[in-house]
Amino acid sequence: MKALLLFAFLCCFSATGISQITYTLKIINTDGQPVKNVEVTATNTTETSTVLKGRTDGAGAVVFTLTVPGMYTFSYLEMKDVATYEVKENISGKMSRTTTYDPEGVFAVAPSMNRKGIVFKTVPALEMRSQANVAKVTIHVKEKDQTRVPNIPLEIVSGTDKIKFQGKSNASGQAVFYLPIGKAYEIDVNGVEAYHKFKVPDHTGMEMQEVVFYEPTTVQEIAKGDTILQRGITQTSGTSSHLLFTLQLNDYNGVGLEGEPVYLDEENGKRVYESVTDATGKCVFMLAKGHNYLVNVKYERGMHLVDAKTVEGFSSAMATRRYRGSAATERMFEERKMNEKGFVINHSQTPISKTETPTNYLKTTAQGFDIDFGNSGPVGTPTIVGDKMYTQAGFYSPSFYCLNAATGKYLWGVDLGESGMSPAVYQSGVLLVNTYSCTLYAIDALTGRLLWSKYLAGTIYSTPSADDRSVYVVYNNGGSNPAKTGEEYVLASFDLKTGKINWMNWVDKEVIACPVVEGTEVHVASQAGNYYVFDTETGKEKVVSKTVKAVSSPTVTPEAIFLTATINNKEQLVVLDRKTLQVKKRYATELNPAKISDYSDSYQQMNFNGGHPIVYKNKTLIVLDSDQLTAFDAASEKVLWQQPVKTNPNQIPIVANDKVIIGTSEGAVMSYDINTGTSKVVKQSSGDMDGQPIARNGFMYMAANGILVIVKAVQQFQWDQWNKDARHNLYWE
Repeated sequence: MKALLLFAFLCCFSATGISQITYTLKIINTDGQPVKNVEVTATNTTETSTVLKGRTDGAGAVVFTLTVPGMYTFSYLEMKDVATYEVKENISGKMSRTTTYDPEGVFAVAPSMNRKGIVFKTVPALEMRSQANVAKVTIHVKEKDQTRVPNIPLEIVSGTDKIKFQGKSNASGQAVFYLPIGKAYEIDVNGVEAYHKFKVPDHTGMEMQEVVFYEPTTVQEIAKGDTILQRGITQTSGTSSHLLFTLQLNDYNGVGLEGEPVYLDEENGKRVYESVTDATGKCVFMLAKGHNYLVNVKYERGMHLVDAKTVEGFSSAMATRRYRGSAATERMFEERKMNEKGFVINHSQTPISKTETPTNYLKTTAQGFDIDFGNSGPVGTPTIVGDKMYTQAGFYSPSFYCLNAATGKYLWGVDLGESGMSPAVYQSGVLLVNTYSCTLYAIDALTGRLLWSKYLAGTIYSTPSADDRSVYVVYNNGGSNPAKTGEEYVLASFDLKTGKINWMNWVDKEVIACPVVEGTEVHVASQAGNYYVFDTETGKEKVVSKTVKAVSSPTVTPEAIFLTATINNKEQLVVLDRKTLQVKKRYATELNPAKISDYSDSYQQMNFNGGHPIVYKNKTLIVLDSDQLTAFDAASEKVLWQQPVKTNPNQIPIVANDKVIIGTSEGAVMSYDINTGTSKVVKQSSGDMDGQPIARNGFMYMAANGILVIVKAVQQFQWDQWNKDARHNLYWE
C-alpha cells in the first residue's frame, strides 16, 4: 500500500512533434496531510541552464510544464532529488507522483538485508494459506506502461524467519502469497535480489497488494570465459535487472576517442563487460544490478566506479572521463629518452582542468557537517592547511577539491588527468599528489593552478614525500640500469616549485608506502624488504642493506632507525644503526603487522602503514599491528601496555597531549592514555574508516565509507595530513 501511496504513476504519452510533459508532484507529510506553500525546484541536469520553480497549492501539489529534453530532478526544503524524470524528444503526456515529506526517516526504505551465511528454507507461495496470523498479499507485476507481465518468477524473502516463499505471476501478471503478519519482506524478481521491499502490518485478517514494475532486458550477450560482449543495445533506459551505463571517453582536448577498448570489471567478482568506443568516443553497457563495476581502459585502471549495487527502478547512469589515449600513450613511450646512466629523463606533462562545482555534497549535522560527493570509492585522509581542507572526491574519481575547513564551503576544484589519488601532501604552498595510473602533480595550494606534472610510470603504488626544497618519489622508471640488471625502479628527486630533475638513483622495488625524509637523508624501505639511505642533495647512495627484511616504513631519530622487520620468520620491532644499518636492538615481543605484499589493491598500497612505528620523545614506542596496539618503553624494551583493536592497514596512530588516537574498522575513533593504555571512544562514525583521523582548530575529520565526517573535537591536537607531515617521519622530539 505504501508503494502505491508514494509512487503513483499515471503515464499517457503521445507523440505531438514537440516535448511537453505536464508533471505534477504532490507532497504529503507522514500523517498523510498535504504540505502547502512550499517551493519546489525542478532542475534539468542535462541542460544545467534550465531551472524551474513552483509552489505547492492547498492540496500539496505543484505542476510543472517540462518542454526541454533531459533528466530533471526535483527538490524542496532540505529534501534533495526526491524524484527524477527524463523528458525525451517529441514526447508529450502527463506524469504525477506523490512523495512524503519525511525528514525523520519514518518511511525511509530499509537497507537490504545481509543474507550472507543465512540458510533459507524454500516453501511454495500458498504454503501458509490456512494458518493463523497470516496475510494474503497479491503481487502485481507490470511494465512501465502498466502492461501486465506474466510468468515472472518471484521470491518473497523473510530474513526474520529465514524463509523464501516462491511463486510466479499468472497470465494476468498477478501472484498470491500468504505471509506471516508484522514482518518485513524483500521481493526477488526473476533472480534480482531485494528488487522491492515492503512490510506486512501486524493485523489479523489482512489482505494487501503490492505493485512491482518490471522491465525485461533485451540485449544480445556473447560470453568468452568471464568476459561478456554485448550487442544490440536499443533500450534507452535501464531495466529491472540491468543498469544502462554510458561512458564518454575524451582526450585532454575534449575530443572523443574512437576505437578505445573499455572494460568494466565487477568489483570483488569475476565478471567483465567489454566494449569499444564509437566514432564520438562513446560506449554503452547494460550492467547486471547488485554489483559495483570499475571502468578500466588500456593504460589506466579504476578511472570510474559504476554503482549498480543498490540502484532500484529503471536506472541509467553516465560518466565523462578524460584519457591520454592508447595511441598517444604508446607514442609517448616510444619517444622516451635515457641518459648515460640509463634513467628515463623526459617526462610528459599531464594537464588538469577546472571541474564543475559540486552540488548537494554538504550536510549540516548536530556536531558539525558531512561531505559526500557520491559513491566514488574511499576518500582517504584529507589535508588541512590553515582554514582550508583538501580532499579527493573518491579514489575512483579525478576530482580534487579545496573546501573551507570549518564549514565545508566550496572554494575551488580541479579534475586531474586520472583517478586513483594518493593522499595530498602539503609542503611550502604546494600540494603533491601521485595517481595510481600514473602521474605526479604539483598544484598551487592557494589557487588550484597546476605548477607542473610528470607522467612517471604505468602504475605508481606510493605517496610522495617532500622537504622545503624537493619532492621524493619511487616508481618504475622504465629505463635500463647498466650496473644492476633487472632493477628498473628509482628514487627520484624533483624541485618542489619547478619540477626540474635533481637526481635519480636505483632501488630494487616499489617503496613501502612512501620515502621518509630526515635531515639530509632520504630513507627507502622497499617492498622486497631491502633498505636504502640516500643523500638529499646529491642522490648518492650512502648505505644499503639487503638483510633487514623490512615490512614497514621507518621512523628515523638522530641516533637510530626504528622499523618492523622479519627476523627468523617472526615480525618484530627492530632498531638499526643510522650509519651502518646493523641491528642494534630487537624487541622480543612478536608482532602481527599487516604486510604490503598481502594487498594488491592500489588504494591500500598507496595508503599503507602496517606496523610503521612511532617514536615519542625517545621515551615511548607505539606500534599498531593487525589486531592490537602496543606501547613499548624505549629504554627497557618492555611492553607498557597492549590493547586489542581492529583497524585497516592505512591507519597510523596519532600521538598528542600524551594520548594515542586511532580509527578502527568499526568506525570508532579511540583514545588511549600513552602511559597506561586506558581507552575511551572519542567519536563514533558509521562504517569502516577510509583514512587516518585528522584534527585541527577544534575539528576532527574522519573518512568513513566514502564520506568525510567533520565534528567538533573535545580534545585539542594538531595532525594536519597523512602520516604527520610531508616528510612522513613519525618522530616527536
